Amino acid sequence: MTDKLAGLEAFDEVERIIVVGAHPDDLECSSGGTLTMLIDRGVEVYSVNCTLGDLGTREPGMTRSRLATIRQEETEAAAREMGIKGTFNLGYHDGELVNTLELRAEIARLYRITQADTLFTFDPYWTGQMHPDHRAAGQAALDAYMPAKMPLYRPEQLQLPGADLSRIERIFLFSTDRDPEIYIDVTGVYDRKLAACMAHRCQFPKGEENLQWMRERNAKVGEIAGFKYAEAFKRALVW
Repeated sequence: MTDKLAGLEAFDEVERIIVVGAHPDDLECSSGGTLTMLIDRGVEVYSVNCTLGDLGTREPGMTRSRLATIRQEETEAAAREMGIKGTFNLGYHDGELVNTLELRAEIARLYRITQADTLFTFDPYWTGQMHPDHRAAGQAALDAYMPAKMPLYRPEQLQLPGADLSRIERIFLFSTDRDPEIYIDVTGVYDRKLAACMAHRCQFPKGEENLQWMRERNAKVGEIAGFKYAEAFKRALVW
């Protein structure tokens, strides 16, 4: 690894992570290896899916409501596989996510009740971020950062059990090609990452065969830092 690149030490002060994704399986495919290693060392991880994932199928006869149920069950199975502390789904329809004030408020609420100190989310500024749900989830997650720390913002949220002003101190963006400076060697836990991804059976019915694209992507990222498989992140400036 070159001097300018950081590894797992970038997360040395992390104790509790909230991951804001758009769909079930975003967490596992984007950063499942890194999160597995962090969970192993005692970091608590909370998963947020903004949508129900109720569009991603071509199975004849499937309905959106049935698919949403299946994907929630698979989310819980993947969470058990990884040891994720808690999962949340905001209930928006797949393919229709928009960065509204209400979405921002719902994410801020989760920052406050989980008391996470670190945020993982999509990089909404990467020009290659072609899925509109990914851009919307990432932008809403970033937009919720500042108001969640303000006592006059949605004060009713602060009355919820365990809630307090947001404690997020650091933000890491995944799914980015904007010169990420953190490269995590996930080779040693790659089988576990694959197992968590394959818990989403409706998306990957042929198992590893359906995940060859991810293996190739992680191998390409790994080449940059001299690893077999890697996940990359970019730090976001926080105040």
